[in-house]
Amino acid sequence: MHPTRTLRSVTRTLVLVAAAAFAFILIATPASARGRDADTLRILAIGNSFTDDAMEYLPALLDNLGVRNVELARLYVAGCSLERHMRMYERDEASYQYYRSEAGRNRWVKSARKVSLRQALRQGEWDIVVMQQASSFSGRYESYKPYLDSLIAVVRRAQPRARLAWHMTWAYAQGSTHPQFGDYGSDRTRMYNAICDAVQLMEAEHPDTFRYLIPSGQVIESLRLSEVNNPPMDFTRDGYHMDFGAGRYALACTWYEVLIRPFTHRSMRGNSLLSTWGDMKVDDRMASYCRQAAWRAAHGPRRKVFEARPVTRPARARWKGHVDVVTQDMTIYEK
Repeated sequence: MHPTRTLRSVTRTLVLVAAAAFAFILIATPASARGRDADTLRILAIGNSFTDDAMEYLPALLDNLGVRNVELARLYVAGCSLERHMRMYERDEASYQYYRSEAGRNRWVKSARKVSLRQALRQGEWDIVVMQQASSFSGRYESYKPYLDSLIAVVRRAQPRARLAWHMTWAYAQGSTHPQFGDYGSDRTRMYNAICDAVQLMEAEHPDTFRYLIPSGQVIESLRLSEVNNPPMDFTRDGYHMDFGAGRYALACTWYEVLIRPFTHRSMRGNSLLSTWGDMKVDDRMASYCRQAAWRAAHGPRRKVFEARPVTRPARARWKGHVDVVTQDMTIYEK
């Protein structure tokens, strides 16, 4: 055989092998590792009304920051616990209200039809799947068992490459009349400490399972210790759900900084999103407190993520460009 043809044949084979290897690596690599604009980050949250509070402002925040390659989705059943998630999964119940914000559109759209957990997990490849316990059980670790292990297994089977995140929820307001607040002596601090203890036990029993811990509870508790608090409502609208303004805004900043900033390589600290919705308006001053609490919780040492402390001197953003204002629920409802 002619040596030149042999060399060309070998070279062509090596090129094809290298190309195939590169394609395999690209497919196997999580979206966040492929580069800032190489793909779309897809986040699915399995939750309840506390998930709604935490995610409601995220599309508006993404839009304000110019982020066009993040898709969000959330599953909602009121007061849904880990046990109930698993019961509905086992029966394949289409009981979840399904909200989705497409990449680039950055606007919540509520599906006209309810879906099951199986259906949601089959909708493409999710990069991050978020879980949480129902608020009333969040400080009682015995309520997590054995349902958390079962839910982890379900997600792992359906989305083997997804990274898991845990949403640490907040304590009820000191003035709350929630019927299960009595389980914590109707004491906000006691409930907060119980939530921290439960999450720490969960992490100890599930080492390396949850890539991300979203410290919403710590952020809200830190704001409650700050001069911007409004006792006895404590950043809530009814004693347990977040205020439509500052409460939801602070949580969106927290979720963004923990889950999305590693993908975009851009912090939410420079956002110019404000809100006239709710009792606690998000003006320049309030926004600065919320941003600082979220940034500090997201970037502090993991061992200190449960230590709530007041925000005293928040940094104010020097905005360059437009300011967006949230005035009401902007969800689009499918017909």
